[in-house]
Amino acid sequence: MNMTRFSFLNFFLFVCFGVFAQVPEGHFDYMDLFDLQMVSSPEISPDGSTIVYERHQYDVMTDSKIVNLWQISTDGTRHFPITSGTQNYGNVTWSPDGRAFAFTSNEDGSNQIYVYWLESKTKAALTNFTESPSNLSWSADGTQLLFSKFVPESSKAITPDIPSPPRGAKWEKGADVIDKVVYRRDGGGYVQDGYSHIFLIAADGGTARQLTSGPYQYSSPSWAPDGQHILYTVNKNDDAELDPNNEQIFQHNLNTGKAKQLTTARGPYNSPKISPDGKYIAYTGFKDKFLGYQLTELYLLNREGGEPQVISSNFKQDISSIRWAKDSKSIYFRYDEEGNSKVGQLDLKGNATTIAENLGGPSIGRPYGGGAYSVSNKGDVAFSHVTTATPSELAVIENKRNAKPKLLTQLNANLLTSKKTGKVEEIWVDSSVDDFKVQGWIITPPDFDPTKKYPMILEIHGGPYTNYGARFSPELQFMASRGYVVVYTNPRGSTSYGEEFASYINHNYPSEDYNDLMDATNYVVDQGYVDENNLFITGGSGGGVLTSWSIGMTDRFSAAVVAKPVINWYSFVLTADSISFFSKYWFKKKPWEAPEDYLKFSPISLVGNVKTPTMLLTGQQDYRTPMSETEQYYSALKLQGIDAVMVRIAGSGHGIATKPSNLFRKVGYITNWFDNYKK
Repeated sequence: MNMTRFSFLNFFLFVCFGVFAQVPEGHFDYMDLFDLQMVSSPEISPDGSTIVYERHQYDVMTDSKIVNLWQISTDGTRHFPITSGTQNYGNVTWSPDGRAFAFTSNEDGSNQIYVYWLESKTKAALTNFTESPSNLSWSADGTQLLFSKFVPESSKAITPDIPSPPRGAKWEKGADVIDKVVYRRDGGGYVQDGYSHIFLIAADGGTARQLTSGPYQYSSPSWAPDGQHILYTVNKNDDAELDPNNEQIFQHNLNTGKAKQLTTARGPYNSPKISPDGKYIAYTGFKDKFLGYQLTELYLLNREGGEPQVISSNFKQDISSIRWAKDSKSIYFRYDEEGNSKVGQLDLKGNATTIAENLGGPSIGRPYGGGAYSVSNKGDVAFSHVTTATPSELAVIENKRNAKPKLLTQLNANLLTSKKTGKVEEIWVDSSVDDFKVQGWIITPPDFDPTKKYPMILEIHGGPYTNYGARFSPELQFMASRGYVVVYTNPRGSTSYGEEFASYINHNYPSEDYNDLMDATNYVVDQGYVDENNLFITGGSGGGVLTSWSIGMTDRFSAAVVAKPVINWYSFVLTADSISFFSKYWFKKKPWEAPEDYLKFSPISLVGNVKTPTMLLTGQQDYRTPMSETEQYYSALKLQGIDAVMVRIAGSGHGIATKPSNLFRKVGYITNWFDNYKK
């Protein structure tokens, strides 16, 4: 299908001025995003009476996110803001006695540690750093705070001895000299010389004390109940940059300054937490087999000695965000199951119980897993709760038999009552390949009429080792508001269905995950309300891989948008921001050792089959799936005579939805491209 020069001109005019896809009045649309308010990171007080949570919203004037702190009693009363304005607040952590909490904020320009005292309702900054602190935690006696912070170091790269410019002369600035393996990171730009270290500061202020040293990245600091020891994770191998994913757990004596390594088998091991009675250390990780996906398990180590024990061996999902119960008899954790983020509890014998469901984060993009929770001393759980119809709100569930979650906030009730959104239906599809079943969801347009025929968008998640779920998604709702049936699924390789399902694509990606996507498409077409002549496909990151792979396998889609893709695995592993990881875990050999393996799974190998008009869409500062991947595919499509256009999103890395305006552009370009190819 060829477009004339005139139609291309019209297309760009339509994209720029929004002539296409006018949204009916009353349907959820772009500017409604600025009215949404979303709950994140609720922290319940030790006595369970009060919750402090983050309230996220977006500022239309600055095109950026604002985060403030709010306080509410667990019975739903005494609900009021602690902070206000256009700054950002976070990292809330309660003091053991519940009389104060620490947090970080950039209200004075740069991010600092603050303490807020509930009785006086006053706060004070404890620090005046040039680098941002994080990972705050109180000592058991409430006198000290532990935290992480980046410490810059001077580059050891060679500097040539060259003449200085004469006075008044304007010479070019000095060269950037790079000698690191990982020299840039998506979202952070080119890496500054230095390392993350662990610090200690008195809870009433003073000079911070650096506890760790050396050319290592320290993380996950936590206290022992005795206040004399801390735990952290670090990879101290000399070749840690070339051999990542091998973090080990250390115990550090604050009096002597000596550190003892507690784990020895190849990691990674992370998030160590000592039980309140001081007897055990719980941590997460797995014994590395150099695979793209491995199940993250929960380990238990007796501090008096012995070998670590896996206590989650009968649990089939990945474990994260662990917290000890006050009585030291069980451990709370977060996990995803069938596209639902949950809070679980494991006793020390490995018996698991589900405590809360439907966790979700403050996302304005696609419906990925997430959400946060906290636990009081008596076992009440506060968490961020999401549904397909509502963004994240605050909920609490008491530690009582048959207790039900109680929703404490309804921040968006008025907005969503006045705006129509697409309804979401869950589906399960039989695989045409094997015995797997594939879970998915259908969003129908507002004012949906099942007797009519609608165009359909198949939207594919990234990762690939992650999952979509029954979670409110402004991005996909914007597509539905423009008259599309939107279908999203969790093909094999997705997490939350057990290790076999996710690990199927280890060293085998893309493969039958393509068949899962086509099976879901066939299922929705068979429902009778989708126009089979107007099928469209898009996805970002890993979804960009599968979109470009799919149009190399079939021409059933009228148009495609390939967002921030990997097109050529050979070039990707040499230009992405984690080159030492991707080449080692996603492939068995380096590119030049087995180029045929890299080409076999590269969408560029199928470009000769493509007949589908294709848009490429990527952030200009994307260092995860670099722009060079997009440029390769765009050039190949042009050489093939395929209608193609490349969209480069300014001010964006891999996370295009970080700024509302860029999310609008993303959805606008995608739906306008599809509108242009409707038959």
